[in-house]
Amino acid sequence: METDFSKLKPTPEMIQEARKHPNGWVYVIDGTYGPNDTVPPEAIAGAWEVDAIGNIVPNSFLANPKYKPKQGK
Repeated sequence: METDFSKLKPTPEMIQEARKHPNGWVYVIDGTYGPNDTVPPEAIAGAWEVDAIGNIVPNSFLANPKYKPKQGK
Protein backbone atom coordinates (compact mmCIF):
# COMPACT_ATOMS: atom_id res chain seq x y z
CA MET A 1 0.00 0.00 0.00
CA GLU A 2 1.13 3.53 -0.78
CA THR A 3 2.46 5.10 2.42
CA ASP A 4 3.13 8.60 1.06
CA PHE A 5 -0.31 9.83 2.03
CA SER A 6 0.24 13.25 0.45
CA LYS A 7 -0.16 11.51 -2.94
CA LEU A 8 -3.08 9.25 -1.98
CA LYS A 9 -6.28 9.98 -3.90
CA PRO A 10 -9.77 8.55 -3.34
CA THR A 11 -10.68 5.74 -5.72
CA PRO A 12 -14.04 5.68 -7.55
CA GLU A 13 -15.17 3.03 -5.02
CA MET A 14 -14.27 5.32 -2.10
CA ILE A 15 -16.20 8.19 -3.72
CA GLN A 16 -19.25 5.90 -4.06
CA GLU A 17 -18.89 4.80 -0.43
CA ALA A 18 -18.74 8.44 0.70
CA ARG A 19 -22.14 9.07 -0.89
CA LYS A 20 -23.61 6.44 1.47
CA HIS A 21 -22.11 8.11 4.58
CA PRO A 22 -22.81 11.87 4.68
CA ASN A 23 -21.15 13.62 7.62
CA GLY A 24 -18.97 10.55 8.16
CA TRP A 25 -15.62 9.16 7.13
CA VAL A 26 -14.26 6.87 4.41
CA TYR A 27 -11.44 4.69 5.68
CA VAL A 28 -8.40 3.33 3.85
CA ILE A 29 -7.86 -0.21 5.10
CA ASP A 30 -4.77 -2.31 4.36
CA GLY A 31 -5.88 -5.90 3.90
CA THR A 32 -9.03 -7.82 3.08
CA TYR A 33 -11.80 -7.80 5.65
CA GLY A 34 -15.42 -8.83 5.31
CA PRO A 35 -18.37 -6.64 6.32
CA ASN A 36 -18.66 -8.40 9.71
CA ASP A 37 -14.91 -8.63 10.43
CA THR A 38 -13.21 -6.56 13.10
CA VAL A 39 -10.54 -4.38 11.51
CA PRO A 40 -7.55 -3.90 13.80
CA PRO A 41 -6.59 -0.23 14.32
CA GLU A 42 -3.12 -0.80 12.86
CA ALA A 43 -4.71 -1.91 9.55
CA ILE A 44 -6.42 1.48 9.06
CA ALA A 45 -4.08 3.71 7.07
CA GLY A 46 -6.30 6.76 7.57
CA ALA A 47 -9.56 8.34 6.48
CA TRP A 48 -11.15 11.12 4.48
CA GLU A 49 -13.89 13.29 5.94
CA VAL A 50 -17.24 13.22 4.14
CA ASP A 51 -19.41 16.35 3.96
CA ALA A 52 -23.19 16.67 4.52
CA ILE A 53 -24.06 15.74 0.94
CA GLY A 54 -21.73 12.75 0.70
CA ASN A 55 -18.67 14.22 -0.98
CA ILE A 56 -15.13 13.60 0.21
CA VAL A 57 -13.77 16.85 1.65
CA PRO A 58 -10.66 17.91 -0.32
CA ASN A 59 -7.39 17.73 1.63
CA SER A 60 -9.15 16.14 4.62
CA PHE A 61 -7.18 12.87 4.72
CA LEU A 62 -6.00 12.08 8.23
CA ALA A 63 -3.24 9.49 8.46
CA ASN A 64 -3.45 6.99 11.31
CA PRO A 65 -0.26 7.22 13.40
CA LYS A 66 -0.83 3.63 14.59
CA TYR A 67 -0.96 2.24 11.02
CA LYS A 68 1.49 -0.58 10.30
CA PRO A 69 1.82 -1.62 6.63
CA LYS A 70 0.93 -5.25 6.05
CA GLN A 71 4.03 -7.43 5.72
CA GLY A 72 4.74 -9.79 2.86
CA LYS A 73 3.52 -7.71 -0.06
